[in-house]
Amino acid sequence: MNSLEDNIKCSVCCDILQRPIMLCTGGHNTCGTCRNNLRECPTCRAPFSTIRNIELEQMIEQIQMCNIKLPCFFASKGCKFTLGLSQKESHESECRFRKFRCEGKYFAKWKCDWSGEYKDIHKHFKDFHNNHTWMEYRTEASMKVCLERDFLDIQIISFFNGQHFFYYKHKVDVNRHKVYWTFQLVGTKDQAKNFYYEFEVHQGPIRKFKVTEICENDNTNANDTFEKEKCVVMSFAAVKNFLNEEGELPIKFRIMSVKKPTGHSK
Repeated sequence: MNSLEDNIKCSVCCDILQRPIMLCTGGHNTCGTCRNNLRECPTCRAPFSTIRNIELEQMIEQIQMCNIKLPCFFASKGCKFTLGLSQKESHESECRFRKFRCEGKYFAKWKCDWSGEYKDIHKHFKDFHNNHTWMEYRTEASMKVCLERDFLDIQIISFFNGQHFFYYKHKVDVNRHKVYWTFQLVGTKDQAKNFYYEFEVHQGPIRKFKVTEICENDNTNANDTFEKEKCVVMSFAAVKNFLNEEGELPIKFRIMSVKKPTGHSK
């Protein structure tokens, strides 16, 4: 017997049905937008009808109004969350039990078709992109910065021996004459709010450029973060002013957890 969640799932996108809900001649439900892209039902290969399932639309609306909790789509893989329909989609898009793809392909356009589970992400980088694993959650280095061409870099950072993982993402944008850095927790947005980073560019003991910012999560588009400049941003002119004698940019950063308040003092 099908569960409630099975009954309100689209047979095409496997997500909660969105109105208008359309029926195929075999009785399977499909989101209207999904139905528009198909010639026949993917479940039974029957043709689609022009009948709209008004009763099911009303039932889903009632579920939303009553805030009935449903299990995460990845419950069978171990996720314990139960959520209302309004939170379900956003949670599943960042759930730790979702399928991950190589972040280097997504952000830096690497030719890598890997996909896998959360527990295998760091191992994947170690096995196939080992030169992108050298950073630690406290790092000091002098980095080469070429301001003559666009550039993207990503590193994976283990936080306290794999308790968490973070992505360091770096971009040189020649068109805008700007350089960007940001750090993203591999996890949910709520978890990411518990961490922040301090990033410093320096030249000697006195001249410093320093930014402190709350971490984003890996489901956040880094280019949107760069666009909003909710990150470390330096103009090309500022970068040139901090280059050392070897023409490299001295940087240091650390990722830290936000300290929770312990209570009000009397």
